[in-house]
Amino acid sequence: MVTATEFEVRDFNKDVIEASQEVPVLVDFWAEWCGPCKFIGPIVEKLAMEANGKWKLVKVNTEENPALAAEWGIRGIPNLKLFFKGEVIDEVAGAMPEHDMRKWLEQKLPSKAKTLTMEAAKLLEQGHIEEGIGKLEEALQEDESLAQARILLAGQKIWSAPEEVIELLQSYSYLEQAAEIMLLADTLARKYEDFPAGKSRDLVWQGVEALRKRDFAGALEALIKAIMIDKPYMDELARRLVIAIFHYLGESHEITRAYRRKFDMALY
Repeated sequence: MVTATEFEVRDFNKDVIEASQEVPVLVDFWAEWCGPCKFIGPIVEKLAMEANGKWKLVKVNTEENPALAAEWGIRGIPNLKLFFKGEVIDEVAGAMPEHDMRKWLEQKLPSKAKTLTMEAAKLLEQGHIEEGIGKLEEALQEDESLAQARILLAGQKIWSAPEEVIELLQSYSYLEQAAEIMLLADTLARKYEDFPAGKSRDLVWQGVEALRKRDFAGALEALIKAIMIDKPYMDELARRLVIAIFHYLGESHEITRAYRRKFDMALY
């Protein structure tokens, strides 16, 4: 039987960072003098033993390990940090009853589908597109309702199969990120004649053509000009597309930063 002392940290890097590559690790920062810690400690120990290896508990006495407490920004205890793949994925401060602790863990512990999605996101970030897509498809086989997996997969399929993206996300259009990807997909699937006559029609089409080639700078250039000529065209389609492109690339992307001011100036 596991005893409470067996949960105590020995080597944080090995016990937490390395171990969290395989299973989630819940770290309980506590101290002997802390009353609420004595309340919550037995609860997390009980739940860890019930988990039977699905997740791991590590306890860190902040009096004995002040450097670790400082490194992880502990300003009050008890403090619980949930690690996965070497990173803190959630945390909670203060004591809570067992029912609430169970509920928090159920919500925050990554499922197999969530784990695959996290792995896919890293692969996509590193440019391993096919491998990332494979992980996302596997994640959706585990949990077809996982919105983040659908959004990430749609973000890749948008270029090769925009029609599939609409089907993939149609039940998730209430999510801003999904709605913007659907807007991009719907626009990319259109033909020139689908755009009604108007002063900015050709510029919007030019932007769409550039977007198809993933020439984001060219697309933004044309769409911002379209805004300046005829902002109301197609319910301000050019403005909505520019925002969707910015969000797709990310606010810190060099192209987003280069065109943000031009866009803001075109609006007013």
